[in-house]
Amino acid sequence: MATMLDVSRKAGVAVSTVSRVLNGTAKISQATRDAVFKAVEELNYRPNVLAQSLSKQQTNTIGLVIPRGVKNSQYLSQLIEECQKIADKNGKFLLISQADDQPDGAIRSILALVDRRCDAVLYCHTSFFEQNNITEDILSALIDKISVPLVVLNSHLSKHPNHCVWLDNKKSASLPVEYLLQKGHKRIAYIAGPLHQYTAKSRLDGYEQALNKYNIEPDPVLLVEAERGFQGGYHACKQLLHRTTDFTAICCFNDQMAIGAVKALHENGLSIPEDISLFGLDNEDILEFIEPSISSVSQPTHKSVIRAVELLMAHLNDLQLANSVDNCFFGELKLRNSVRAL
Repeated sequence: MATMLDVSRKAGVAVSTVSRVLNGTAKISQATRDAVFKAVEELNYRPNVLAQSLSKQQTNTIGLVIPRGVKNSQYLSQLIEECQKIADKNGKFLLISQADDQPDGAIRSILALVDRRCDAVLYCHTSFFEQNNITEDILSALIDKISVPLVVLNSHLSKHPNHCVWLDNKKSASLPVEYLLQKGHKRIAYIAGPLHQYTAKSRLDGYEQALNKYNIEPDPVLLVEAERGFQGGYHACKQLLHRTTDFTAICCFNDQMAIGAVKALHENGLSIPEDISLFGLDNEDILEFIEPSISSVSQPTHKSVIRAVELLMAHLNDLQLANSVDNCFFGELKLRNSVRAL
């Protein structure tokens, strides 16, 4: 394997000159630069990244912690893709760790990335697992403790507003309910996610907040708590129909539940949207291919991830940070064929 000394001999320059050319740390004549790069190519020389990182105290690596066990999540797929694009653009290597569903699993994953000398860590906070839910105080204490910047997605940290980017799930969940109310619907059912989870509770709050805004008292008969996924939505909708058919629309915690509800409604001889209007949330690609296509709320994954990595880079480079109000995002309606006005 070729060394920097081999490159210097072939190019006819000092080792220190090769180092400065490769690192771009000094003005070097074009002829010298050309000779060094020609030697590098001919010798197939690869710099010792570990040695460079030790000398610079930087590895040009960004760590990303995502939840383990969440299958077929379009959100996480988009998150990883966007992080990779931004890392590539900034000349950074992306190192991904999955947090297990044991107590303190996320903390261990974050610290493991710090121990592996990541320059900064992005943590995707999730409430998919109740026992893995980390409080704001714990995250804030961790930010104060570790030696590298930590930015948290999906959690608002009042003590560290420029270390977090979050989605306003309450606002996002209120949008379809308000739309239906404006279109004449008054009896709107809701299929909630597991209510011990923060995201599910926030989205239920958004549903109830929208009803209250229009002076409509939430009816517990129209609320069904369900497990995540297609089966959860299917069984919850069956349970709802067993209780009552006195409703004209259903809003769901997420898109998979809405797809499960489609099957239950069809089995009970109900048409969408002629009999029942239907909304999902998260705007997964598959909604375009359901018959009828399902209305939803798109989540600004792209914008929120870009903002989170911008915060990471700002912390790394000691840059001035913009107003933390810009760190909050909420979705927008994507109307398709599953809703109608009364």
